[in-house]
Amino acid sequence: MPIQKPYNINLKGNTVDAKDSIKVSWQSSGDMSTAFEVRIYRNQDNNLIYDSGRITSFAKTYPLPAFALPNGYEMKVQVTIWDSGNNFAVSDTEIFQTSSRPNVLVSPIGIVSSQSYEFSASYIQSEDVPLRSWIAFLYNKDKTLISQSNVRTSPPLVYLINYLKSGSSYFIEFQVTSNKGAVGTSGLIPFSVSYLQPDISINLEAKNIKNAGVQLSWKTIQIIGNTTKQPIYLNAEKLDLRDDVFTFTDGFHVDKDFTLKLWFEDIKSYTDLLVLKGQNGIMTLQYWDEDQRFHLFREVYNYRSHYASQPLTGSGYFLCIQQIGGDMNIFGEVN
Repeated sequence: MPIQKPYNINLKGNTVDAKDSIKVSWQSSGDMSTAFEVRIYRNQDNNLIYDSGRITSFAKTYPLPAFALPNGYEMKVQVTIWDSGNNFAVSDTEIFQTSSRPNVLVSPIGIVSSQSYEFSASYIQSEDVPLRSWIAFLYNKDKTLISQSNVRTSPPLVYLINYLKSGSSYFIEFQVTSNKGAVGTSGLIPFSVSYLQPDISINLEAKNIKNAGVQLSWKTIQIIGNTTKQPIYLNAEKLDLRDDVFTFTDGFHVDKDFTLKLWFEDIKSYTDLLVLKGQNGIMTLQYWDEDQRFHLFREVYNYRSHYASQPLTGSGYFLCIQQIGGDMNIFGEVN
């Protein structure tokens, strides 16, 4: 059977980094080939960029040396084969891309001092090929995947992780894909977590059920927050915010129903005592000496509103902030 032209060239439609050794492979039928030649052209002007020359071999693969091609171009590859009678067949030209693999740089981490941390990275590509997508992964100390972000298609490369455990070690990784399909990774970046933790109390309920049984039930909702500096606790249960402010950043939705109960002692006037942040808005709480009221400022979906408690005078306060069906209530008592 006469020698047939090579087909199924592996580079077809692919993107490769020319800094790597690139393997070209193909298939053929008919008489066995005894020699081959691989030629690669720049597609835009048909300039011959690489020619292996005729190589006597039964092989159907050929490794191009690293840096044999320039990056940042659309290329086309063509394979010629010969049989023992010096008959030859030439493949169709197949298009592929050369593009540098993106670099991903992760901002310095060090020791994470809270349950939540926002990791960030930067995307760099030598030929200025835009970003197509990115994803972030979190691994435990054994390098087992425990969490990952959604696939995102635009910068910034920022991934907020919650519920990090104090005394634990982790790895973070960002993977990016360029518009030409080249993939780059930051590798596994190690970090450790260390922060103070107050005591946590859980209300446990028990009730009798049929067949002499006891049903235990409890419900705990954890809302993650941050202070502007290392938190200080009084008696291992109260957060000292006299020179600080506390911000709820995860687990709290300013546009949904909630009831928040707070106890304050020795507060400062005209400063933010509490900041409630959500995806769709923000609330801030202050106490004003001029009218002796707590003031809540709410901005949700770009709509601003202001609420105030009844007058309260003392050194300690209990405050309840409640939102039901979009209606806001704020009231308090003097301890």
